[in-house]
Amino acid sequence: MSQPLAPAHPARRRMRLLAAWVASVVAIAVIGWVDFASGTELRIFPLYYLPISLLAWHAGRTGAVVGAALSALAWEESNVLAGLQFSYEGMWVANTVFLGLSFATVGYLIASLRAGMVRERGLSRTDPLTGLLNRRAFYEEAALVLPLCRRKGRPVTLAYMDLDNFKVVNDTLGHQAGDDLLRRVAGLMRASTRPSDLCSRLGGDEFAVLLPDADLREAGVALERIRSLLAETTAGGRRPVTGSIGAVTFITVPESLQSMLLEADARMYAAKREGKNRLRHEVQGGAAG
Repeated sequence: MSQPLAPAHPARRRMRLLAAWVASVVAIAVIGWVDFASGTELRIFPLYYLPISLLAWHAGRTGAVVGAALSALAWEESNVLAGLQFSYEGMWVANTVFLGLSFATVGYLIASLRAGMVRERGLSRTDPLTGLLNRRAFYEEAALVLPLCRRKGRPVTLAYMDLDNFKVVNDTLGHQAGDDLLRRVAGLMRASTRPSDLCSRLGGDEFAVLLPDADLREAGVALERIRSLLAETTAGGRRPVTGSIGAVTFITVPESLQSMLLEADARMYAAKREGKNRLRHEVQGGAAG
């Protein structure tokens, strides 16, 4: 296949993470200087919680611990230089440790809150049975990918797959066997596509695949692999299940994902009418590259 479009999300996340580290370290240094300049009577140590929180939010528990350690050291050094005195040396250690633990605790709680939010967001976007994108997440991700392909003039292939004879498996072997089969299908889809492709379980035994920057031939290879692997996997079973796949390669990317799905869905039903267990793949908008 040709070089896929590079996803923008990881690059943006890396830039945000780097910016958070730089901003936090600079902020800790600035607060440490203010702590020194303000003398020993003015207590400004709560300001350290701001960069610690920023690091914990973007860099997780590691960021929280590192931010807490840097803040505790900045507090200690700034106050030593400012002339703060304790009755004996051990008080420096005790105060630095206790303050560091306070910083780390707050940072840990913020990192845990962030991790929980990310986990819940992931669950809301993932089909719980197969681990593929659910319908809502598929639409959201496609809404980011399609405009990029449209601007760059690159083709997009959308495929719609419906399992043949799946109801028979549920009715005769039980829903557990049906669930195992759906998970197997999801694994085949992941193994046959690129990381930049979007694989989704739309519901029931219906699946969709969006392949950006894939022309008729390139997408056909990946989709035929899914179909043939599924047929091979279930060939020896009591109830062989196959896949009817309808796909359209759009040389000019339409404005509406829904219209693209309808086109692919129509080809899928054509594949079923032609005998099932086949790929019906066409091109729209010009000659395939």
